[in-house]
Amino acid sequence: MNALILLGGLGSRLRPLTLSRPKPLLPILNRPLISYQIDLLKKFGVKKVVLALGHKASHFRRHLGNGKSWGVHFIYSFEKEPLGTGGAIRHALPHLKGSAIVLNGDVLSDFNLGRMAALHRRKNADATLALVEVVDPSAFGLVETTKTGRIQRFLEKPSGDSFPIRTVNAGCYLFEPRVVERIPAGKNVSIEREIFPALLSEGFRVESFLHRGYWSDIGTLKTYWRTHQEMHEQKQWPSGVRRRGGLLFFPGAHVDGSVRVFGTAVVGAGTRIDRSVTLEGKNTIGENVRISEGSHIQDTVILDGARIGPRTRVERSIVGVEASVGADCRVGPDQVLADGAQLPAFSQIVSSLSE
Repeated sequence: MNALILLGGLGSRLRPLTLSRPKPLLPILNRPLISYQIDLLKKFGVKKVVLALGHKASHFRRHLGNGKSWGVHFIYSFEKEPLGTGGAIRHALPHLKGSAIVLNGDVLSDFNLGRMAALHRRKNADATLALVEVVDPSAFGLVETTKTGRIQRFLEKPSGDSFPIRTVNAGCYLFEPRVVERIPAGKNVSIEREIFPALLSEGFRVESFLHRGYWSDIGTLKTYWRTHQEMHEQKQWPSGVRRRGGLLFFPGAHVDGSVRVFGTAVVGAGTRIDRSVTLEGKNTIGENVRISEGSHIQDTVILDGARIGPRTRVERSIVGVEASVGADCRVGPDQVLADGAQLPAFSQIVSSLSE
């Protein structure tokens, strides 16, 4: 089985973090989001991964290479013009042989692809969609199925507080070639809004696979921050970290012995945390970060190269790459500092994480 990852989105709702890099390369616990998807595919025996690229395509080639260091073989499928989710899949058809797994590039999950493939074969499906039940489906289109799991209707994002169902598209699909061939070539087409409803009306067999494990759609600043918190809760630590109580640090990190950790903190290589710093809650600190003496960091994501001045408090926030926060500042809760932002000493800022 081969696989395709859709990576052409603009990531506009994750700005300012996506102004300088595409969304799938944003770090989650100091690893790029796409690395979790690659690990998932490898776990189920996928050796060839097609990367459907558009926006900031050169970033992926520079960061990922040919896939050898990741243990897979990458094939790049470039769009000269935006083709949408459906058009991108159709454009990659020459690289897809037989059944193909398709993943949205902004989803982090532990899909059981083996069970999904077995169900797909058992039901002789043309397409199988992974679904997930969510508490609040107001931001999603809903997917209605029969009692046996066959998909019978797609519903637009519901309005109001009453929802007929709570199952939504989880961004993971298994397609037979005839489904991909059905998509118009060279056109901007949405797989969700145009192709899936057309498959039902044309009599294709579209089945569902209900996923009951972990799932996060990392589409907004709020969900990006929240995903870090959830990964801490699940103890999904990256490989290579060393542990000292609640402190998880990569080789090359220096954490002063007086630093107090109330909760868990992942600390990247080359980072220095000075004396009398307090790390409270669930913190993720990137590489080559400097946190100066007496600071208090709580439930925060700090990206590579950032600087936090003495006696500064940062709470429930995201600090961008190489951002600098001066001494005696107060940041947060719910603040986002862009890459390279400069905050002078004694500043205080509070704003909401946008949806």
